[in-house]
Amino acid sequence: MTAIHRIVVLDAAPATMQARVACVLQDASRFRILSARTQAGHDGIGNMACLLDEVLKEARWDRPDLVVVVIGPGSFTGLRTSCSLAAGLAFGYDCPVVGVTRGEALTDALSAYVTQHNLDGWLCVTAARSGRWFVESAAPDSLTSGPVVAVRQADWDAPSGHWLIAGDVIEDVLLKAPGSLKAFPIPGEAGMQEIARAGLNRLQGHIAPRPALPLYVDPPEAKLPAAGLRARPQ
Repeated sequence: MTAIHRIVVLDAAPATMQARVACVLQDASRFRILSARTQAGHDGIGNMACLLDEVLKEARWDRPDLVVVVIGPGSFTGLRTSCSLAAGLAFGYDCPVVGVTRGEALTDALSAYVTQHNLDGWLCVTAARSGRWFVESAAPDSLTSGPVVAVRQADWDAPSGHWLIAGDVIEDVLLKAPGSLKAFPIPGEAGMQEIARAGLNRLQGHIAPRPALPLYVDPPEAKLPAAGLRARPQ
């Protein structure tokens, strides 16, 4: 396998609805950000291609060796945009593209904490729309997460046992289960270095394969017209 050193990371963060793009240099076991851009709101999601162009020029890269994209959970618009851009970039530069989930990007740190404190596993809970959460979980010895589910905040019951909780709604989750969950003292979102590391682990086979496609947790809200679709043009 060709040595991987130059990694482009793309992420459309769900809770804050912002675009994050970075050029990360992998040197031995270190991952160093050479250039990065963040832009909030729907404008940021729509401007991801321009942000990507800026970071590539700032890093002075003629091409990446690997593209890593966060595939979810997140919004439909953000995931479609970031995954499509990642696929197009990888196709244009003839380099591999891999996807990682938000929980997988935190797996190294979360699993180490879970093992050290003899917990039952970890949960990564992130905000969704309409008073709901996305919940991603993994057992202590797992390098990848299990299925991601969407739950109503008011109806969610914490799992039995003692679990580590990460994500962007830690305080709200702890209010529902203060005795069985432990907060992990890190930001709700994984850093771009952590995302790059998880992507490289997947490429090298240390994490089970997963396609670099949007991880849609919710069904689409778009509905067919009541009168049906228009006839195909002749």
